[in-house]
This record gives sequence, C-alpha cells and structure tokens, in this order.
Amino acid sequence: MTDPQEKHAPANEHERRALDNDEMEMANQARNPALSSLSDSALSELVSRLRARRNRARDISDRQGREARAKAPPSGTSAASSNAGTMTKHEFLNAALERAMKERESRQAKKDGNGDAKDSDAPTQEELSAKALESKQRAETEENQMKEDGGALHPHDPDASSGKRDLKDTERNTAPAGALDHAGELPSRERSRTRY
Repeated sequence: MTDPQEKHAPANEHERRALDNDEMEMANQARNPALSSLSDSALSELVSRLRARRNRARDISDRQGREARAKAPPSGTSAASSNAGTMTKHEFLNAALERAMKERESRQAKKDGNGDAKDSDAPTQEELSAKALESKQRAETEENQMKEDGGALHPHDPDASSGKRDLKDTERNTAPAGALDHAGELPSRERSRTRY
C-alpha cells in the first residue's frame, strides 16, 4: 500500500471543470486517504472504470482532432473546432489511473514480499544455459539404450517390416509439373469443352 501520509493534492478548479460528476468521484477515490482505504476488489474495479473512461476520452479527442483538421466528417451537426477540452479530461483521468495503478502495484509488491524474494529463487539464464550444455554433452558421450541401431526392432518376428522402401519404388508416375505440352494439357481441354 502507499504510505497513508502521502497525500495527493486535492482537485483544482480546472480538474473539476474538465470532469463530470461521476469522473470526479472516481478521481477523488484515486487520491489518498480514500485510495489506501479501498479493498483490493474495489481498487481493481476503480482501475478498470478509470481505464475505460480514459480510453473513451482519448478516442473522442482523436476524433475531434481529425474533425478540426477536416480529415474526418463531423459526427454531429457541425465539425469540432478543437479537442483541447477532451485532451484535458484525458490527462486528468490518466493521472487518476496512474495513482490507482501505483497503489495496486505497491499492494502486489507487498504481497510478494517486495517482489525480490520470488525472483531470487528462479535460475538465471546463465545457469539454465550451462545445465542445457551439460545435458547435451552427457547425451553425446553416454550409450543410449533407446537408440536404434538400424536393424529390425523384432528380429525373430516373421511379420516384422524390414523398413522403408526406396523412394524410387514409391514414386508416382505423373507428368512433371508444368508439362502442358502433352498429357497434362488434356484434362484442362476436356474441362473447358462446351457440352450440349
């Protein structure tokens, strides 16, 4: 959790003017001491609501900017002349979202034991590479019982297959690819012929 003594500045006049009542309530919840008193589930819900409102303000601001530059048709009766107000709303919502995210991350770090203990037990990439190299070298030098020597798996079985046949024996007798000067052209002529 963030330090309860760390107080966030209260909303100023510009923020109260830019945000509507619901957004202002969410922004105030994202300030200490109210922020540190929220439960984990309430904090997660606040983060998702703030993110949705911030993204909506960003999208509207982008559309208004395109309308102001005459790059997009107006969505209402007239084109937007500027997107300054919506950009301001986006910035205030983004600041509130960052405060809430910082609180959630600090709570998570506290649960994980400051995040250091969990990661220190994991092997480093260097240790993993050394282990893989050692395993590879051991496999090359040791005799593997599962390795086939090329003979039949069951030498006394009369039905045992002697293995694969030569590829030349299984080759299909077809015209080479692109051979349209003889038999390869015939099926295409047959298909194109008009039948009455």
